Amino acid sequence: MAELAIRKPVHEVNAARYDSDCQEALAGSLDDLIAQAEAAGWDRNRAASALMYLAAKRLRARAES
Repeated sequence: MAELAIRKPVHEVNAARYDSDCQEALAGSLDDLIAQAEAAGWDRNRAASALMYLAAKRLRARAES
């Protein structure tokens, strides 16, 4: 079985450290994605802004369904 690119949670979803644990798990992949966008010619700040927008849009779409 292939290794996961993002590690599994260490804490339960209701634990105080769950959110920071998730942020730590996602940070490397997010940094890589922003670096890829920048290497392709996109402005780093605009790429980060686009990712925030897309995340919010997907959360809203999921909540509406």
